[in-house]
Amino acid sequence: MAAYSPQADQAGRAQDTGWTGFSVVVPCLNHAPFIVETLDSLLNQGYPNLEILVVDGGSTDGTIEILRRYGDRVRWISEEDHGQSDALAKGFAMTNKEWLTWLNSDDKHEKKVLERVHNVISSNPSADVMVGQGHYIDMEGNYLKPYPTIRVGPDTDVENELFERGYVAQPSVFFKRTAYESVGGVDRTLQFAMDYDLWVRLARNGCNFVGVKKNLSGNRWYETTKTASQALPLLAEVVRVQTREYGRVSPYFTQAISDHLYHVLHSRHHGDQHHILYRTIYFKSVWLWLNAHRPLYCVWGFFTRSIAKSGPIVGDRLTIRDVAGCLLRATQQRFKNIFSKG
Repeated sequence: MAAYSPQADQAGRAQDTGWTGFSVVVPCLNHAPFIVETLDSLLNQGYPNLEILVVDGGSTDGTIEILRRYGDRVRWISEEDHGQSDALAKGFAMTNKEWLTWLNSDDKHEKKVLERVHNVISSNPSADVMVGQGHYIDMEGNYLKPYPTIRVGPDTDVENELFERGYVAQPSVFFKRTAYESVGGVDRTLQFAMDYDLWVRLARNGCNFVGVKKNLSGNRWYETTKTASQALPLLAEVVRVQTREYGRVSPYFTQAISDHLYHVLHSRHHGDQHHILYRTIYFKSVWLWLNAHRPLYCVWGFFTRSIAKSGPIVGDRLTIRDVAGCLLRATQQRFKNIFSKG
């Protein structure tokens, strides 16, 4: 489909208002059921210095007809691309405001978000990246649960936080164009973890992160979202980023992978009896696999790192007593089965 853009260019508006300029790129492909809520969440902000650019990958589900109805309130293009990262890189290059973010075409911003971000930026003139809170929403836009987010503060090592945990509500993050360009922009070769990769490079490049404890965005969560349906490819890209940037993989993401493999390869077929024991075995195996190229770190972590019992996000660490109890119960069950057969 040929590219299209309204003649009235919203990018040139409100240049001297005193309000921080925001460019919001909306990557889109066949999201007609959600795109109206996404765009309205931006337009209804009533913010005077906002540039919206929808980068559509060639939708065929009625999205283009919806975009046309917005007239000159929203700039957009529609043409085949090479995925979300390609769309983002292309979109940011076509915009011109000082601060950037992206809003996926099935997510939304909360009310007065841009005004709140403007206030935070104005109070922190040295800021390069602003990180807010977020939450998950279902297909109908209903609140589900908070989005886990790293700590960001004056006494926080953001680079280490990104290594140890990494979770950030992507549409609740705003970054300065100069900072974005200084690290080379979005990595077009990544299809899932392009946001995590960008945050890590910004942190490792010395960019100043500031945090705001405000709920800024709703992240859509349903079975067919990329994050939900392709967890292992996403985690594989995170491993690629961590190995390249840190030279090693954190216990947090090691467990995210090992727990996923445990559920796919073990619990689906054999149930969850003695799950802590088996999950620990999976964790230690994956740890060796991912970190063997760093022998000292690998051996140290093998003997000192353990899983979180309820999952890495919860962080309830397994103790030696827990492991001993699991081994004892598994051994008792084994002997019981042997004697019952005898």
